[in-house]
Amino acid sequence: MSARERLDGTELPRIVVPPPGPRSRAAARRLRRREGSAIWGSEEAPIVWSRGRGSVVLDLDGNRYLDLTAGFGVLSLGHAAPEVARAVSAQSRKLTQGLGDLMPHETREKLVRRLAALGGRSLGRVLLASTGAEAVELALKTAHVATGRRRVVSFTGAYHGQSYGALAVTDYPGLGAPFARQIPDLAIRVPFPYEYRCPLARRCGRCDLACLDSAFEIVDRELRGPDPPGAVIVEPVQGRSGCVLPPRDFLPRLRALTRERGLILILDEVMTGAGRTGPFWAWEQIGEGAVPDLLVTGKGIGGGVAIAALLGSDALMESWRKHVLPSGEAPHSSTFYAHPLACAGALRAIERLTEPETRAHVERTGAVFAAGLRSLQDGCPAVGDVRAAGLMAAIELVRDRESRTPAPALTAAVLGALLREGVLAYPGGVHDNVICFTPPLTITEEQLGHTIVVLEAALREH
Repeated sequence: MSARERLDGTELPRIVVPPPGPRSRAAARRLRRREGSAIWGSEEAPIVWSRGRGSVVLDLDGNRYLDLTAGFGVLSLGHAAPEVARAVSAQSRKLTQGLGDLMPHETREKLVRRLAALGGRSLGRVLLASTGAEAVELALKTAHVATGRRRVVSFTGAYHGQSYGALAVTDYPGLGAPFARQIPDLAIRVPFPYEYRCPLARRCGRCDLACLDSAFEIVDRELRGPDPPGAVIVEPVQGRSGCVLPPRDFLPRLRALTRERGLILILDEVMTGAGRTGPFWAWEQIGEGAVPDLLVTGKGIGGGVAIAALLGSDALMESWRKHVLPSGEAPHSSTFYAHPLACAGALRAIERLTEPETRAHVERTGAVFAAGLRSLQDGCPAVGDVRAAGLMAAIELVRDRESRTPAPALTAAVLGALLREGVLAYPGGVHDNVICFTPPLTITEEQLGHTIVVLEAALREH
């Protein structure tokens, strides 16, 4: 299949030349010379994408891949979603840039209204951003202006982004190491309830959240100190750490504990929001209605365009008014705040993502995929744990199930085998031993079934 052939997004993989092919290699070499190799994650030449549709990507050499990454979950409606493309195209003929925070535009007003409606009475105020990391920093700023306290409680294994403020509350191995002297000491680290690898080194039949009690012993000690925290930030499901699902009573208990202490609860739904786990917001199901004070969203809400947002209560958002400069300058803004093209794409994506049929499809296909992954666990001793919530899933690979020793080399080998067979997944986990899947929410059962077949063969091969 050549790059000029039509895609409808439902094709299964086909490899023309072993990836990466010669054209991908040449393009990667040119990029390395001009872009700076320090930011590249691997010395290996990557495949270079040419175009995509739905859950299918084509590279420069004509190889066809089944994409189980969706650009780290961004492409909620798949590559080149027609409805998003049409909305962006129409907007590009009307208005392509606004004036930041100074002057609104029609599409911005519509998007803010739509997001406020999705937030409900408790999260009915909205501030926009371009990336999830920026929205996380906006949440940290909001908590600070509301409480006057600078420090934040965050969890082990957390991933909130790589700009400096977001990186300060991230706890992913090695990410902040080169910048440790510049990153502010904002975070108070407490253990996250990772059942398969209990932070308290316990082996329980069912997690009793003893780690949360331990966490709040630390929090209470800090609250009595000279520099107390004002907020807690948490992911409903830890994404980069490998779809780490806490027990169902974790978020409700965390909500109660933060409320008792007057702490602001920030939920980072950059990866889990926009229907990724089934409901539009993961907290509605996984958190059993534990409404946060601030909610960060991004990635999938744009359906492929770069946009993010912070949702919050009236009281918290009103605290910004105390800090408007005498000139009228806003205390937070950016050049591309509420970018018209991104607003238009997000509006159309949200329209599709909130349809009952979309949620039903995610829940049905997610259950099928999870069952397929668990069938692999039954037959392969290297699969230590399987975790899934809607169309967010992961398998954790180990040397043996008794010791649960992480198997990062095996993980890399299996990912390489998947790539050679035309299936794209990505590594995760704090020990580099987790294979993560965040496919487009439009993926078909046939495509997921093919993934299970290829994954099983890759595991047996290694």
